[in-house]
Amino acid sequence: MKVFLLLLTCFTLLCHARTDNDTISWITIDFPPYYIYSDRDEGEGRDEQLITLLHTLIDNLEHQRQGFPASRAIYELSHSHSGYCMVSLYKTKSRERHITYTKHYSTLGLAPGLALRKETARALGLNVHQDISLVELVVKHGLTLGVAQSRSYGQALDQLIARLPRDQIVVRPGWDTLQSLTNMLLKKRVDLVLGYPSEHYYLSKRLGTDNLTQLSLSGVPLVAKGYIGCTNNAAGKKLVQLFDNALIRLVKEDDYKTIMLKWLPDHLKSKLNRHLITETNKLSNEVYIGEDRN
Repeated sequence: MKVFLLLLTCFTLLCHARTDNDTISWITIDFPPYYIYSDRDEGEGRDEQLITLLHTLIDNLEHQRQGFPASRAIYELSHSHSGYCMVSLYKTKSRERHITYTKHYSTLGLAPGLALRKETARALGLNVHQDISLVELVVKHGLTLGVAQSRSYGQALDQLIARLPRDQIVVRPGWDTLQSLTNMLLKKRVDLVLGYPSEHYYLSKRLGTDNLTQLSLSGVPLVAKGYIGCTNNAAGKKLVQLFDNALIRLVKEDDYKTIMLKWLPDHLKSKLNRHLITETNKLSNEVYIGEDRN
C-alpha cells in the first residue's frame, strides 16, 4: 500500500508539472480584425491565426484560449496568479513592471492613424495622402478624439494623447470598442477615432460605409511592433524564452507575412510588405552575427 501511495503521489506530481510546463493560456479579446468572434470572417483574425501558426512550430506545447473584455485583459495579464500570455502587445515602462515580454516582435503592422468623416477632411482642406499633426487637429481645430480604454498606442503616441485637453478626449470601454467609436464618428458624436489601418479597413467593410477616410499621423513611428507578453512570474519567463526562439523562425515564414497583410487595403499592403522584408533582413543579420562561426 505504501508503495502504491508513493507511486500515486509521484504520478500526480508529474501530471501537475506537465500541466504547468506544457500548457499556456492565451488571453483573447473580441477585437476585429485581430480576433473575430462572429460574422462571416469568424476565426480569421490576425492574432488568433498567429497563435495557431506559432503552435505549429512549438508542437509540444498545449494551449487554450481565454476570452476577456478588452478593458479587463491587461489587468488579468498583469495580476493573475494563474499565468496568461497575449500575442501582440506594446512594451511600455508601466507595463514592464507586471508583464514579461519577448525580445523579438511577434506582429508588425502600420502605425496607428485616424479615421474621420470625409466632410471633415474637406472642410479643413486636409490632404489624405499627407501626414497630419494630432495636436493641430485637436487643439487648433477643436476636434474631439475617440480612443479605446486601457489600450496602448505606443509610448510616443500615448504621451502625446496624455497632453491633449481632457474635455476633447472620449474614452470608450467595453466590447466592440472601435466599432462603438466608429458609430459615434458616423453620428458626429466624435470627430476623430484613433486606430490602426487594418481596423479601419475591417470596419468600413463590415459597416458598408464610404463616408470615412484615413489620415496618417506625423511624429510617430512608421510601423507598430507588438510583442508576446506573459504574466511576470517564473512560468511566464520560461514561456517567453521559448517564444523568442520560435519567433526568429516564424517571421520568415510566408504564412506569417500573409497573416500580417490580410486585413489591409491593396494600396497599403505593398507599404507594409516593404517593412516586413526590411525587418526580416535585419533579424537574419542579427542572428548571423550572433552565431559562433568557429
